[in-house]
Amino acid sequence: MVKRIKFICKKCGVSSNANINTNRASCMLCSDCFGKNKDTRKNELNNLTGKEWARFSKSVEHYLGTRTEKQRQHGACFPLSLAEQQIRIYTKRDQLVFDPFMGVGTTAEACEKIGRKSIGIELNNEFVELSKRDIKDKKKHKIICADIRDMLKYIDENSIHFQITSPPYANLLKTVNREFAFKWKEHSTLNSLKNPVPYSKNDKDLGNLPYNNFLTELESIFLNTFKVLIDGSYAVWVVKDYRDLDNKKPFVNFHSDVIRVAENAGLTLWDIRIYDQTKFRPLVVLGYPSKNYYLNIGHSYLLVFRKYVNGKYATKTNRKGS
Repeated sequence: MVKRIKFICKKCGVSSNANINTNRASCMLCSDCFGKNKDTRKNELNNLTGKEWARFSKSVEHYLGTRTEKQRQHGACFPLSLAEQQIRIYTKRDQLVFDPFMGVGTTAEACEKIGRKSIGIELNNEFVELSKRDIKDKKKHKIICADIRDMLKYIDENSIHFQITSPPYANLLKTVNREFAFKWKEHSTLNSLKNPVPYSKNDKDLGNLPYNNFLTELESIFLNTFKVLIDGSYAVWVVKDYRDLDNKKPFVNFHSDVIRVAENAGLTLWDIRIYDQTKFRPLVVLGYPSKNYYLNIGHSYLLVFRKYVNGKYATKTNRKGS
């Protein structure tokens, strides 16, 4: 039988007991005081505590919050809570965050809220104006109306601490079948059975390109984002698979294609987090009563890439495309 001893805790004075052969017994500390040693290790990545680090590490996550009025005008924004969490994980305060497809400025808004700097590029001038409307410190948060293909005109190489974005989905918004176009009820006032509105009619908009052309352009964008990222930094791309039945494609494995072009550009796939959206989406009977049984696609992916080459941080001499 294991012998236990009783003692008064040297730190807090409460009565306690412990196995006689343990360090806690020899130190005469209660379990609470024994576990209060301060972790003096330096956090190299972010400003999270150990508990926050663990809490944010779930591989399946859902994000709370309804869409704002400006987000409804865009129609395909990720929640502010998602942006905040990812920025807190991969940056320290005052570091620079980049969103190459800024939309209506969710990333900039999150950065201003939690004390980071940001830079975003957006082709649609209406979205740019909506982005600027809610930003107070225009010096710390730059929002540029430009073609993302020209990003190197505006951003220095090796200057970005973290990148987060959700890209346009080729010509998805024009081809998605109406019964597959159900919008998140809680996140939008759009008609559930109406196709989402395309971002713009601009020929330069990647959302207007055929799928293969879109992937070619996306790879060149990944090459440039690789250049602007600081060595060892992370990039998160929020993407969703979909169906293109008009072109007889029951399932478009979009997230895998994004991984492929990102790796072609030199980035390393580091992690995949599943963004569970089923809580906000009504289940629809798809294909009934035919033999075509379709799942409701109720999740997106947070693809986490890193500027990390051959098992070590990239340098100016081994960066692909340099």
